[in-house]
Amino acid sequence: MTNLAASPSPPLEDRITFLVHRINAHLMRVTNPKLKDWKVDLTESRLLVALLEKGPRTAGDIVRIMALPQSTISHQVKRLETLGYLSRTTGEADSRVVMVALTDAGREVALQANEHSRGIALRLLDAIGPDDVERVRAAMKRVDSILSS
Repeated sequence: MTNLAASPSPPLEDRITFLVHRINAHLMRVTNPKLKDWKVDLTESRLLVALLEKGPRTAGDIVRIMALPQSTISHQVKRLETLGYLSRTTGEADSRVVMVALTDAGREVALQANEHSRGIALRLLDAIGPDDVERVRAAMKRVDSILSS
């Protein structure tokens, strides 16, 4: 294995961090027209899809899933509740715990957002190619793990 720390830094356009930034910018560009119809942003649509997949969760669970600060999640949950996409209730076992769940309207938006996301994901998988998909996914999970610690 080579010592990457000792090698010169590549130009900005070739740095993984910048490429991640560009990919996210492209995702926002191709997704924003759909999101405008639902009055949500990309992060909020991901939050809705996470609740679609995982079911009702505590605010703390959502913070861990989304890897965003508590204040950001609180703001988004309140906004999505105002739009009628989420409901908040207190936990059955502990009234200090806030449970967040999709409403019927939120489920509908989450289903549409999930379908839109799957279409984009298929384009990305085609670009990566079947031989590299699992290697790229594993590398991205390692990067996520390192950055989350």
